[in-house]
Amino acid sequence: MNLELSEDQEMLKDALTRAFAKASPPARIREAEGSGHDAVTWQAFVEMGLPLLRVAEAHGGAGASLMDAVVVAEVFGEFAPVIPALDVIVAARLLARLGGNVAGIAEGKIAALALRPGDGAAQLIAAAGVCDSVLFVSGAEVRVAAGPFGEPEANIGSSAARRIVLGPDIGTALASGPDAVAAYEAAIDEWKLLNAAATASAARKAILLAADYAKERHAFGRPIGGYQGLAHPLAEAHCEVEGAALLVWRTVEALSNGTAEAGAMVRMSAWWAAEACRPAVIKAMRVFGGYGMTMEYDAQIYFRRVTQWSLLAGNPDDDLPVIADRLWSGAAAALPDAGATAISFEYPESALQIAATVRAIFADHATFERREQQFVSDDFFDPELYRKLAAINLLYPDWPVEHGGSACDRFSVSAIKKVFTEFDWGHVVISVSDMLGKMVLHFGSEEAKAEILPRLAAAEAYAALGYSEPSCGSDIFAARTKAVRDGDDWVIDGQKMFTSQGHLAQYALMLTRTGEDKHGGVTLFALPLDAAGYRCDEIKTIGNERTNTTFYEGVRVSDVYRLGEVNGGVKVLAAALTMEQGSGDHYVGAIKNMLEGAVEWARGAQRGGGPAIENPGIRAGLARSAVRLEVVDVLSRRTAWGAGVDKPRKHYGPTAKLFGSESWVKCGSELMALAAPDTLLQGFTATGRIEQDYRRSVPSTIYAGTSEVQRSIVAEAGLGLPRTRT
Repeated sequence: MNLELSEDQEMLKDALTRAFAKASPPARIREAEGSGHDAVTWQAFVEMGLPLLRVAEAHGGAGASLMDAVVVAEVFGEFAPVIPALDVIVAARLLARLGGNVAGIAEGKIAALALRPGDGAAQLIAAAGVCDSVLFVSGAEVRVAAGPFGEPEANIGSSAARRIVLGPDIGTALASGPDAVAAYEAAIDEWKLLNAAATASAARKAILLAADYAKERHAFGRPIGGYQGLAHPLAEAHCEVEGAALLVWRTVEALSNGTAEAGAMVRMSAWWAAEACRPAVIKAMRVFGGYGMTMEYDAQIYFRRVTQWSLLAGNPDDDLPVIADRLWSGAAAALPDAGATAISFEYPESALQIAATVRAIFADHATFERREQQFVSDDFFDPELYRKLAAINLLYPDWPVEHGGSACDRFSVSAIKKVFTEFDWGHVVISVSDMLGKMVLHFGSEEAKAEILPRLAAAEAYAALGYSEPSCGSDIFAARTKAVRDGDDWVIDGQKMFTSQGHLAQYALMLTRTGEDKHGGVTLFALPLDAAGYRCDEIKTIGNERTNTTFYEGVRVSDVYRLGEVNGGVKVLAAALTMEQGSGDHYVGAIKNMLEGAVEWARGAQRGGGPAIENPGIRAGLARSAVRLEVVDVLSRRTAWGAGVDKPRKHYGPTAKLFGSESWVKCGSELMALAAPDTLLQGFTATGRIEQDYRRSVPSTIYAGTSEVQRSIVAEAGLGLPRTRT
């Protein structure tokens, strides 16, 4: 697993960044927009040899990989210079591949690629006004038309765009036949992918500019970035745009490995970049208020560029049927040769082998009867499975061997969780128990370790969380449940809400108030729940899940069960919350389960006089959920990578949690409507799975920290905005 550029790619990125910073500052961009082309910046681009970046060395090019081109596209998007960089990179590769001469391009001539077939109708070519040639397909031929082209036309991106007519009688034939057409189609997909990378990078730059402004601009006595009404939309856009950039990287990996879904992922990247980035740049521009609407501020540059780039190929929704064809109809696609890449979202082989061991247990354990039982379960409790995993020290795989684990790395833990999602199996019981065990391991007394850890590791005991209270909700530091010292014991009195395993757990990770200071006066315990004075009352949720309200009346607990220092609970909580909010795997599994149910329904149902799977509207709806699933997955995998290589960022987990839970709601709502009215019926069926997951999706935006809390964390840790919670 590797989400870092190679040394050569970092050097390429740095060199191009310096070149654009010098040759294409905002003032020059404004000046060049008058003609739609910046000759100075273009010359710098040419001198770096970048027009022939993807041309094979045998034809005088650099023979660079697709990932190298993505790096260039990302820097291009960040600076948004007025040059046809991506058009030329893709067109030059196609020209060389079909036997054309690229010597002129190496010297600065400009070739572009028509994004639609030449059928005799006029089409918009972004760089036509400065092009020496345009490559296009007409019937079974790839043809070249020579410039100059058309008349200047004002356009939102201030490019050299022209509408030109291309057809079978225009220009000269470069090559013909199925191979030539396939090469052209592969070039179109390459352009779409590079354009998605540039679009995501431009949107990210717009968001960062807005965040910087929001730190400095004050209103009503505080930085405007400290207001949730501004910070939260910006944080949400940041999540979606980061997902767009990561999806491009994941697609390059899929192309490099020849993955079956690679063709669909190219169009997913294109569609999601348009879907996420255009709203993102609007949000960013609005942060500047009235200033953002003026041409003197840079925000409008990114708004206009992203709008043009994302719409050049036409309505982005046109990619949805292509995604559907490639995913569910076996449509073959001519795809670009990606070359090798060091980028990998896949777990290391050692982690995959451990996951395979767990998968074999599931394959034997997850009978139809058990899957149905898990479906109707209200607490996801499966002690038989837990005992099977405990027997091979994989119930809590990263625990030390001496405490019943296998000392696995974080990659292995994440890979094992993926197995749970593959089988749509609840993980919450052991996740919470794992959390308590680790808090005991790191903060507990020797007596607590000796008692609790062996019981948990052997699947003889489980844990619940004692955080939330009726009066404080997500503000856990407002807890009122008191623990009062009495000799070597503590006496606890209070009430907790949403103690989801309180009816089956033997211990609770218990937050109590032991001092007056809001943050400095809390202490945590590994509270035994067999103590006198503990009561657990059932609560059912909209998702048919059981949670509880729990009461503590004079519950006496020995000091040996205290975790960390007295009034030092903040440190313990920080570690626990990082675990709780550290992954989006659960949402990947839930959305995947709904999507599979929807596809199964569509293959068997009739709509509009034919199979539902052939209905264009239904196919588009399925494709939208498939794209969101991929974005949730890449964000989740980034979190696993950060932890696995010990390079975590505080906003990685909350980003995956926020986007994952909100996407679960979004996909659930859309798939419910897609297969309606069948989805109104409950039961262990394809549509019944959608119905139940839809109900369970809404609470997911509350559990483990509300979406509002996650937005605040992303705003503060990901964008550096002032604290939005006081």
